[in-house]
Amino acid sequence: MLEIVLVLVALFVIYYTHLLIKWKYPKINGVPVQLPPGSMGLPVIGETIQLLIPSYNSIDIHPFIRKRIQRYGPIFRTNLVGRPIIVSADPEVNKYIFSQEGNLVEMWYLDSFAKLFAFEGESKVTAIGRVHRYLRGITLNHFGGESLREKMLPQIDASVNDNLRQWSTRGAVEVKSAISRMIFNFTAKVAFGYDLENSKGEKIENLPNFIKSLMSFPLNIPGTTFHKCMQDKEKMSNMVRHIIKERFNSPDKRPGDFLDQALNDMASEKFLTEDFIAELSFGILFAAFESVSTTLTLAIKFLAENPLVLEELTAENEAVLKKRENPDSQLTWEEYKTMAFTQSVVNETLRLMNIPPGLLRKALKDINVKGYTIPAGWTIMLVTPIVHLNPETYKDPLKFNPWRWKDLDQVTLSKSFMPFGGGTRQCAGAEFSKVYMAAFLHVLVTKYRWSKVKGGRITRSPILLFPDGVHVKITSKPLAVVYYTHLISKWRNPKIDGVLPPGSMGWPLIGETLQFIIPGRSIDLHPFVKKRMHKYGPIFKTSLLGKPTVISTDNEVNKYILQHEGTLVELWYLDSFAKFFALEGENRVSAIGEVHRYTRSITLNHFGVESLRESLLPKIENMINTNLAKWATQGPVDMKQAIAVMVFNFTAKEIVFGYDAENSKEKLSENYTRLADSFLSLPLKIPGTIFHKCMQDHKKMMKILKDTLIERLNNPSKRRGDFLDQAIDDLETKKFLTVDFIPQLIFGILFASYESISSTLTLAIKFLSENPQVVEKLTAEHETILKNRENPNSSLAWEEYRLLTYTQMVVNETLRISNLPPGIIRRALKDFQVKGYTIPSGWTVLLATPAIQLNPETFKDPLTFDPCRWKDLEQVTISKNFIPFGGGTRHCAGAEFSKLIMSTFLHVLVTKYRFTKVKGGDVSRNPVMSFGDGIHIKFTPKDE
Repeated sequence: MLEIVLVLVALFVIYYTHLLIKWKYPKINGVPVQLPPGSMGLPVIGETIQLLIPSYNSIDIHPFIRKRIQRYGPIFRTNLVGRPIIVSADPEVNKYIFSQEGNLVEMWYLDSFAKLFAFEGESKVTAIGRVHRYLRGITLNHFGGESLREKMLPQIDASVNDNLRQWSTRGAVEVKSAISRMIFNFTAKVAFGYDLENSKGEKIENLPNFIKSLMSFPLNIPGTTFHKCMQDKEKMSNMVRHIIKERFNSPDKRPGDFLDQALNDMASEKFLTEDFIAELSFGILFAAFESVSTTLTLAIKFLAENPLVLEELTAENEAVLKKRENPDSQLTWEEYKTMAFTQSVVNETLRLMNIPPGLLRKALKDINVKGYTIPAGWTIMLVTPIVHLNPETYKDPLKFNPWRWKDLDQVTLSKSFMPFGGGTRQCAGAEFSKVYMAAFLHVLVTKYRWSKVKGGRITRSPILLFPDGVHVKITSKPLAVVYYTHLISKWRNPKIDGVLPPGSMGWPLIGETLQFIIPGRSIDLHPFVKKRMHKYGPIFKTSLLGKPTVISTDNEVNKYILQHEGTLVELWYLDSFAKFFALEGENRVSAIGEVHRYTRSITLNHFGVESLRESLLPKIENMINTNLAKWATQGPVDMKQAIAVMVFNFTAKEIVFGYDAENSKEKLSENYTRLADSFLSLPLKIPGTIFHKCMQDHKKMMKILKDTLIERLNNPSKRRGDFLDQAIDDLETKKFLTVDFIPQLIFGILFASYESISSTLTLAIKFLSENPQVVEKLTAEHETILKNRENPNSSLAWEEYRLLTYTQMVVNETLRISNLPPGIIRRALKDFQVKGYTIPSGWTVLLATPAIQLNPETFKDPLTFDPCRWKDLEQVTISKNFIPFGGGTRHCAGAEFSKLIMSTFLHVLVTKYRFTKVKGGDVSRNPVMSFGDGIHIKFTPKDE
């Protein structure tokens, strides 16, 4: 008996060994073939258990595949869930197999999934030919680019907004299941009108986890995972069948969706049956909610762990909001196409996601690749993730880095990025998935704050799973914050046709004014301009005192703009000054044309060379002699204030309108001091503000000027032949001249002389007090003039003035460095382009001429006071790089007047007085040049 048992055992071992050998080394038609290397594992279960062992917290390829690639090479055989499989991680082989879809291979899933779908018969959904073309066509009709652009994107936006709003009212949300439900409901509704709340048929309360059945054995036995999935699938199919029945019963209620098209096509497409349509609908639902939800969940995990990515993503999407008239309006297709970084985030997530370990196909016949045979009927797993994680294409491939996508070209992507499959089977819903993900991220980062509460672990078993979920707490940003953010974004990035210069617009209303008025403790270019030159280049945008401004330090651009006065730009000031002058209307003083020609002509008549030579020079010298004699009897004199009053009173009395400061109750020079201080104030006419007080001073000044004008009109005997009298005489011939316009014109003339001459002369005295060698040379030149006179006490003659070469150098050098304002201001009359940038109509243009006059390439050691440099400078160089009195048609008509006063002052000063600086002397730019505590000088007559 024992012998019989032993024989039976021996036979069983031999037979089992034979089966095992046959299992591990299969033959084709009884003939051995060269299969790829590998192991078939144990009969029936193969290597399924090894594949199901999870890999934790890694987005790399599952270790099952990675280890076998290292052991067997990129092509190997195995057996999974009872199916013999060839696994290929060879990109070349994979590309070849994709290209043979319908010829050598067909789409396939493991048996568990194959039974969930209609994968048998001529009308199976995996077929190539008429069925495949139809399925692709109908999917693209309803989920492709045109449908998304024309109607679906607003629906997606609304769906995302509704769901995120609901989630924000809860505690922590498990985003994988929440997003799955959101996409399932949305897809079911747009595809075949399913509405969970209002559906009368089968209701899907809880989404089944079909993905778990992918690797289960296809045993339809109660209690198994596969049996549960088959029940859930049947429930979904019944839901669709119920809707089909309703559509047939109520043809007038058809919405024209995916299901309606399929029902309409039943007459022409024989393979379309109610069961087939139900299976097809199930496939659409599964593909949408499973893939998109997993990808979005992974994206949220990555964003929570990469704050820099989140910051840039938020910035891009908020930039979309700022261009809208209404920040609450829905995302448009045009906006979506501009969201480059958002697309990079989506692509990078898709690259790393790789939900399944690969794409499955079934061999329709024997296939020979790379010397190996893939037998007919065998499953082929194309490991596409291998190309997504190739370090030769993607540096640090396991690192989440959306910025890598800006450097990847289209050819590389076509070969190394296939998250939606390849060949003829590339997913027709690819664009839908990407749009939905981009729209979700757009709403999430612009309207909500969120933080990961718990979870976030990743496993591959081998499908990508989140075993603990990803739990996120979502809170809505206050509407006021969203709206204010919109306003700030719109302010900082105004919408124009063209490209604005780089730069920052700062904060609404104040812009970068605070930075602009922070004093620079140097005669150098104001730090505000200098820092932005280094950061943005010679042309940049900003906002000052509520006005969008383009600042140019480019000499070529500045020259071009000044040449186009009246066509591209007009004279302008910041709003605080614009309100002091007549800068609006046809007769505004900033106009080009008859008004400008007249203003320039009358100014030259009274301040030009002929008037200076014939009558003003002796008066100027007398004024200076009188004031210096008075100052010499006093203690230290604050030069800025003293010179300002001297020049103002002289100009007002002798040239403009006969104002006598000594006998007048109104000290107009004090009004001008306050007006100068308001240059950089916000134009807020509110009691207590600097601007309000200045407007009151301006009003008082206008009244005095107007009263004087009317007095002369009524009493011709009081005429003096001055500036005002000529304007009165011209009232009859110049229509733009009115009793309101003339005071505005005079006001501007007085201000220009008051501020510019006093600041430049004060700076010259500072430089002279610090440079005794310059004073020595200057004194020598002027004493030579005295020696050549018959009477050394006679007045300075015009011919003598023209001989003061070194004095002119001192004046020019002071003008070069002084740069009283930060630049010349113009306003754009229309959009125009310079150096590839657009300057929009209505914007202020600040031509930062100080940058030219302090250019070390033209003026060596530009911050050094060196009058001698001027003897070596050619006239061409000077004409291009020295514009202290403006340029173009707006070159100051009072330039010679200013230089004459300064030269005459220096003449009297160095020939008749000794002077020493007692205190002060600090210069600051805020950004207009100022003298802090002043410059206090003690004067002593030389004859004492």
